[in-house]
Amino acid sequence: MSVFLRNALALTLLALLAGCWDRVEIEDRGFVVGSAIDEGENGAYELTFQFVVPSAMQGKSAGGGHPSAKAFQNVTASGMTLFKAARKMSNETSRPPYLEHNKIIIVSETLARSGKIQEVLDLFVRDPEMRRAAKVMISSGQAKKLLEIKPPIETLPVQYINSTSENPDKSESIVPPATMGLVHRFLLEDHGFAIPEISQRDDKVSLSGAAVFGSDKKMKGFLDGEETSAKNYFSGTIRAGALEIEMGGGLVLFEVKSASRKISAKVSDSKAPEFTVSVKVEGNIGESYSEVDLLDPQVIREVEHRVNDKIQALMYDVLNKLQKQYKADAIGLSDYLNENHYRAWQKIKNDWEGGEQLFSKCRVLVKVNTKMRIIGAIDRVRPKGE
Repeated sequence: MSVFLRNALALTLLALLAGCWDRVEIEDRGFVVGSAIDEGENGAYELTFQFVVPSAMQGKSAGGGHPSAKAFQNVTASGMTLFKAARKMSNETSRPPYLEHNKIIIVSETLARSGKIQEVLDLFVRDPEMRRAAKVMISSGQAKKLLEIKPPIETLPVQYINSTSENPDKSESIVPPATMGLVHRFLLEDHGFAIPEISQRDDKVSLSGAAVFGSDKKMKGFLDGEETSAKNYFSGTIRAGALEIEMGGGLVLFEVKSASRKISAKVSDSKAPEFTVSVKVEGNIGESYSEVDLLDPQVIREVEHRVNDKIQALMYDVLNKLQKQYKADAIGLSDYLNENHYRAWQKIKNDWEGGEQLFSKCRVLVKVNTKMRIIGAIDRVRPKGE
């Protein structure tokens, strides 16, 4: 064999060996499925990872092993940086943290209000193991306590939280999941945004509500369930819902089956844009405790009219809160201007939430059009006296 071929073979083998120099065997990895970040002492961060315990998981799935063993282990460490805190966990766990399967990142309200969400997410954005599909949430209390919940059905607390976050199609008061990639985009832009709120109620979690952030990346406050529903109508993310209205001395429940929204704007005066948000809703009568004849076309029109009024009132209430109290555009008007009126937006973007605070002053007209598709009457209620 010539010297050239020997050298070429040696270089090839060297390249193949170099390709796996940092390989870690799967059984030596500590799989992290959830993370929580709280404020520690003296300005430090308190980082909690939820690790899967493989032996316990195998026992539960195969019927062997130790079925009573916990399927997870929560480990907490503190540090002035999250990277250092994560490194400290090697002192307490036999396997180093591996973040590729991290599904949930919960940030405490305290950190979010202090404007540290960018610092908190910096580690996860930079880590090459981390997937940008991980969901970010803001806790209304201590974040790490949510990783200690004992779910009645799911094996892992993170499984339970993750499954609950996938319910926007079943509940109008849940904000669609905010992935790490989406939140990273929000942080790079100069306008408000909303992230799902998570809170604890006994051994259950609630994802009804949203945390609102301004262009300064500080959390301004929470939206409750109804306000979040209205925010979702503005954003066009409503997939299902239910509205109770008063009719004929009782309640009628209108089940929202589909909804869409369209935004238009007048930007002749770029300093005072005027918006029209048109919402179309279709749905059915889900329940009725009212003494009204749902087969009467006039009654149907009245139900549609009252649903229109209720949705419109909810939307104006949340608009007022975002404009006057939070001064944060979490309903996407700035996105609409950027995409459809780019030149006008370039003139005012620095004054939208900062400077002259044009968002807080702009006029927004809300129009709602409801159509009832299925009445579902089980009895024809006749007027008294017949």
